[in-house]
Amino acid sequence: MELSEGRVRLCEQSTLIASMQSYSRKAASTVLLIGCVVIAGWIFDIAILKSILPGLVSMKANTAICFILSGTSLQLWHRKLKNISRQPHLRIAAVACASLVISIGLLTLIQYGFNLNFGIDELFFKDNTSAVGTAYPGRMAPNTALNFFLLGSALLLLNIARLKYILAHSFTLVAFLIASLGLLGYIYGNSYFYKAGSSYTAMALHTAIAFILLCFGILFARPDRGLIAVVSSNNAGGIMARRLYPTAIAIPPIVGWLILSGYRSNVYTAEMAISLLGVLNVVVFAVLIWWNAKELGSIDEQRYRAEKALKEANEELENRVYERTAQLSKTNEELQNEIADRKLAEEAWRQSEEREKQKSQQLELALQKLQQTQSQLIQTEKMSSLGQLIAGVAHEINNPINFIYGNINYAHQYCQDLLALVHLYQQHYAHPVPEIEQKLEAIELDFLIEDLAKLLTSMKLGAERIREIVLTLRNFSRLHEAEKKPVNIHEGIDSTLLILQSRLKAKPDRPPIQLIKEYGDLPLVECYAGLLNQVFMNILANAIDALEQTDNSRSKAAGDKSPIQNPKSKIQNPQIRIRTEKINSTQIAISIADNGPGMTEEVRQKLFDPFFTTKPVGKGTGLGLSISYQIVVEKHGGQLKCISTPGKGAEFAIEIPIRQS
Repeated sequence: MELSEGRVRLCEQSTLIASMQSYSRKAASTVLLIGCVVIAGWIFDIAILKSILPGLVSMKANTAICFILSGTSLQLWHRKLKNISRQPHLRIAAVACASLVISIGLLTLIQYGFNLNFGIDELFFKDNTSAVGTAYPGRMAPNTALNFFLLGSALLLLNIARLKYILAHSFTLVAFLIASLGLLGYIYGNSYFYKAGSSYTAMALHTAIAFILLCFGILFARPDRGLIAVVSSNNAGGIMARRLYPTAIAIPPIVGWLILSGYRSNVYTAEMAISLLGVLNVVVFAVLIWWNAKELGSIDEQRYRAEKALKEANEELENRVYERTAQLSKTNEELQNEIADRKLAEEAWRQSEEREKQKSQQLELALQKLQQTQSQLIQTEKMSSLGQLIAGVAHEINNPINFIYGNINYAHQYCQDLLALVHLYQQHYAHPVPEIEQKLEAIELDFLIEDLAKLLTSMKLGAERIREIVLTLRNFSRLHEAEKKPVNIHEGIDSTLLILQSRLKAKPDRPPIQLIKEYGDLPLVECYAGLLNQVFMNILANAIDALEQTDNSRSKAAGDKSPIQNPKSKIQNPQIRIRTEKINSTQIAISIADNGPGMTEEVRQKLFDPFFTTKPVGKGTGLGLSISYQIVVEKHGGQLKCISTPGKGAEFAIEIPIRQS
């Protein structure tokens, strides 16, 4: 269900981007057409084509030429986007058009700024010296020249710098504000908005309109990049932006025009007009805010329900863990009470006969064996459950990933065959019907052909990586293998690290734990693979605890065994170092060290005693290192030692024979 919704949202976003790009192409064509119509007006001296209505400012010939160049540059950019691999000359032409627009705008601004005349104003057509709103015959307005400089720069950035969309959009938005101000000047009848001053030429009405169209055309050319990417996205922010922007741009000017019309008709006073403007703006934007708040509230409610379900599941899991911990604590307390009773009995029977002493010693020995048996049962049950879970997950993943991996090559070959067929069609039918040509532009065929092979290769690499992970999980879950056999020690360590990977990542209260591997050249070692994996799991988990909880009153540096020496200190660069080496022809060594707070000698002496722990109640059982010691020493005939100094971390050294006798 989640995959289907994701595909629907992606399809909707792709459709929106295609629609915005289609508008961009149409806007470019419209601007190009406006420039051509005005040029025709200058050629045939048709006043209505130059100024739309009598008494309005005319669009100068240079302005019309710049619109033609701008529209052409944007159209060429769209064509270049589709055919950049086969028609590089389109990019050169688009850059040339944009550069000409920048040059004309910049030269005009220099003429105004330094009171010069380069002879470019009436280069092609002579203007009437008494033309409306014209300070210099044939010269475009300074705000018009500034807009052409900004929009020409934006078009140039689109063509020569693929990563400068934000800068191009910023230039375009400034030009949009200048053009909008000119258009509002005509709507409100205020010449200060479209005329920079009495000694300068004014911006024409259709010039302001053409600028607005061109601005939207540039902004929508690549709506998935730059500043417009926020608006075209399919998340809650994008949806809200697409709803608010049109009304926020259109409604205030309309409301202002209505209020101004009423005031000029003497329907009400200036104070009443200002009051009505404020009230109407409040009402309009209150409705818009309420509408969008309602939609966002619906989205937030869905997120809240999902978070609530996750929280309930987490609470249920914590309750189960708490219950199991409570049961184990109760059992441990009963056992400690029993040990205390035995000690009292020993104290009372101290004066009894030697035979009673021997019975008491035998009873104590049986009690120790009971403790060891109980700790082994607890640890074995925990690791067995973990192994069964991992083995089940690995098995469930293995079947579908094998199906995917086995069919990727066939899918790749089928795609190559289909692409070869499309290539043949392109060679023998170079001019397809318009419907096919439009579809080719819509799906971006060249990009699709280039990206499809990369996509299949990425899928194959991903499938191989999942197979490697499944193999590692299956290697860790070999707890059912009771016999001794030659195994790769490094694979066991790596599979254990995979299980603990999430605990190595950064957390709000500490940076990520750096893992340093110094693997030597080890032969296959005859051992109980599943039991050694338990040893690696216990030691590595305790090392992570020591690095995570250095600010508590007790340290986890050597399993839960070492109290912290400086409770307020923090490990700035937490590390775990794993080193393996072959000592001689019969022995190998494995070292696991951390740079945590270390432990005192008193704690180190009790490190491998059953049920000894310095962790708070419910946080540790004190069985992990005791079980690990039995596995290394008793099961494998090896050695397990701890080397630690307060403030200098802890190192666990494991030595086991390569061959078991």
